[in-house]
Amino acid sequence: MGALFNTTNILLPKQGIDRTKWTVIACDQFTSDQDFWARVAAKAKDVPSTLHMILPEAWLGRIDEAARAKEINQTMQRYLAEDLFSTVPDSLIYVERTLRSGHVRRGIVGAIDLEQYDVSPDSNSSLRATERIVPSRLPARVEIRRGAALEVPHILVLIDDPEGGIMELADHTSDLEPLYDFPLMENCGHLRGYRLAGAEAEQVTAKINALPILLVGDGNHSLVAAKMAWDEKKAKLSEAERLTHPARYAMVEINNIHEESLEIEPIHRIVFEAKGDLIAAFLAAHEGVAPGQGEGYTIDYLDRGNSGSFTIPNRTVGETIDLLQTFLDAYVDQHGGEIDYIHGDEELEKLAKQPESIAFFMPQIEKSDLFTSVIRGGVFPKKSFSMGEGADKRHYFECREI
Repeated sequence: MGALFNTTNILLPKQGIDRTKWTVIACDQFTSDQDFWARVAAKAKDVPSTLHMILPEAWLGRIDEAARAKEINQTMQRYLAEDLFSTVPDSLIYVERTLRSGHVRRGIVGAIDLEQYDVSPDSNSSLRATERIVPSRLPARVEIRRGAALEVPHILVLIDDPEGGIMELADHTSDLEPLYDFPLMENCGHLRGYRLAGAEAEQVTAKINALPILLVGDGNHSLVAAKMAWDEKKAKLSEAERLTHPARYAMVEINNIHEESLEIEPIHRIVFEAKGDLIAAFLAAHEGVAPGQGEGYTIDYLDRGNSGSFTIPNRTVGETIDLLQTFLDAYVDQHGGEIDYIHGDEELEKLAKQPESIAFFMPQIEKSDLFTSVIRGGVFPKKSFSMGEGADKRHYFECREI
């Protein structure tokens, strides 16, 4: 078996294409903010854009998803036929993302071998998931990937490099070929990219592939969808074809967990159209969980505009999230309502103003504990954390033929 992380042929929109309009935020952001996606759609209307190659999860259940998948795949074919791309061959891209705070997050874009990715919760592979998945978020992504001519990634893969040597190896921009440098839409910061090729790229991939374990920090669902689509495709290929087929790989951005600019943010929960006294039911169902702050993990909530908190004792942060999530899933199944997963306190507070909504501010996961927690205890519950606030998430830009 070959290397886990590799150089690849990367497609970029040609000069003359408005890169700010080409580039949109990850599909799993602002899932309950239709206004955000309406603004993005207005800006990307009638121009080449990655918006036309993705399905924002805010639209799930609101549009014909099968028709949208077909339209996306046709758009990819059309963009290739119209020769919208320039090719950066056999390369990595060193990325500098300026966040809204002004901090710069450094990354390295390349291709992961899906044959070395095991999606099972108890995986011992060198590339592992960090969270369980939300099954309802997978079918649309798999359907798109199944017929896609291109991939456009938002997956962030984490490395544990305390000394920071790998990013330092890539970070010498005065010597590198600049590829792009432009502002992102919706006040989401700025993006720069530089080509890493030849001996420099070989050094970087060798360092990354020497690490014992890599974790999927963001984009778990997209990587699972890519793996599922590849497993389907490879069943129809010969052994020789499987070795080199481009769909065997998924393009990702590598980030070092120890980067100062990389923050782990909790993903909050909100229940829309909540029925009955959900908070009282939760407290009654769990002995030892008490209102207010105490010893353990405290979760603040907004219940139809009324604020409160409760404390869950004697559990890890992962177990705390799992306890509440399991209850919410069962409660909604029995009483009705809809759960969504929200990035950012401000966005949650805004949504919590809707009638019959109950919002939960989930506990913080310390990034210094992430690798140890996954190695010792396996994956976190679904939608436990996010790499940064919603506006700081990875934006779609680079493409790759699959």
